[in-house]
Amino acid sequence: MFHYYDSTGRDFGWHREPNPHVDGLEHYQERDSPEGEYRYEPVYFESQSPIDLLWEILGRIEDRVVDDLS
Repeated sequence: MFHYYDSTGRDFGWHREPNPHVDGLEHYQERDSPEGEYRYEPVYFESQSPIDLLWEILGRIEDRVVDDLS
């Protein structure tokens, strides 16, 4: 599980675990505020190697945070 939260209220993450909201194990979840409900969507990762997966997720976090700043 890789989950990101910061003082601006950004709250999102990529998870690999069973979840009744999506099919399969891998999913993305996000909410607009600490009081809000999470939105879920299935995702696919290019690699299952721990190191490659870490770099892929860090890149996705960077893309998401940079998009919010634009």
